[in-house]
Amino acid sequence: MKITFQTASKASRCLAILILMAAHQGFAGALKGTSLLDTNAITVNVLVINFDPVLKTRNHQRLHEYMKWSDPWQLTTKMVQDIRVASHGFVDYHVTEKIDYDGFTTFRNDFTYTEEGFLNMWEKDRKQANPGMTSFQWLFKKFDLPARIKAGNISEIWLWGAPYMQWDELHWKIPGDVIPYQTDNPWFYRPYDIPGGERTIWIMGWNYERGEGEMLESYAHRIESVLSLTVGQGTWDHRRNGTNVWNQFTRVDKDFPGASEVGSVHYAPNSRSDYDWSQTNPVWTFADDWLTYPDLPRRKKQLNAQSGGWAGITQHHLWWMAHLPHSPGATGGFYNNWWQYIANYDAAIRTLPPPGATFQKAACAMYAP
Repeated sequence: MKITFQTASKASRCLAILILMAAHQGFAGALKGTSLLDTNAITVNVLVINFDPVLKTRNHQRLHEYMKWSDPWQLTTKMVQDIRVASHGFVDYHVTEKIDYDGFTTFRNDFTYTEEGFLNMWEKDRKQANPGMTSFQWLFKKFDLPARIKAGNISEIWLWGAPYMQWDELHWKIPGDVIPYQTDNPWFYRPYDIPGGERTIWIMGWNYERGEGEMLESYAHRIESVLSLTVGQGTWDHRRNGTNVWNQFTRVDKDFPGASEVGSVHYAPNSRSDYDWSQTNPVWTFADDWLTYPDLPRRKKQLNAQSGGWAGITQHHLWWMAHLPHSPGATGGFYNNWWQYIANYDAAIRTLPPPGATFQKAACAMYAP
């Protein structure tokens, strides 16, 4: 197995934001009047590991090249750009190190694919795929991640790999599994077997068989998880009436006719079913109110996917993230800038603890020990 390390240049993360905005005109209007050079921006250091074996039996091409899948490093650059713009300049991801790993992951059940085994499964019978899941204990030991996290002030690890490398779209580990509110939903907090440390660690799990839209969807589900545990106070049911602003933010016309808000990752304001992001039926929505939160002027607009700017998976997810509250100050004990919880979690919770927070060990967590 060969591991190749690269140090990311600072110039590579300073790409032209205005060019990116032009490429995403569907949500550019949401950013009008905001500063992308917010002086309160935070820098988040990221380590990226690309599991991309060199196939000895396929002319020594990397797996993603042989399969004609997406380039993981191009998508990594796109991710940094997209979040910088969608967060209105608040989140500045800095990829401090890139690792190309010539091999497969090891699962919690100690299984590791060989080149022959993986290609045979993929090309002949995918029902024979190993049902295990990548071991984060193995990952941390293999790449000496505790030392790298400390030396590089790393807050996030981004993984790239192929289908059946078996990880979830998002994982996060809070020191001591101390969550701000108890929850009955095991999907909000997903520590799996990530070793505990002194800081919260996010591990994003991406698939280079897919593209920008699916990458953004994984990140957007992360947003739903952390906001449900903070602003949502451990619950998320957009069909509820009440004062919980997270539940209010995610309302859709299907459940609140004539009074939709921004919606969720799977549902645009006018969606009739999951993933229905290009729906052309116009609905009345308060979505643009959230660009000035906590000021909600309650001005409805009649929009559909085209006029609203959310048609298609990529445009929708960028539009949805750009509508997340991002103003200074606090309301009801929570930041008006919800990106504080999304990308600056430890500092956010320490500086402004949620009102009534229990800070108990997670009772319902995916693969909790």
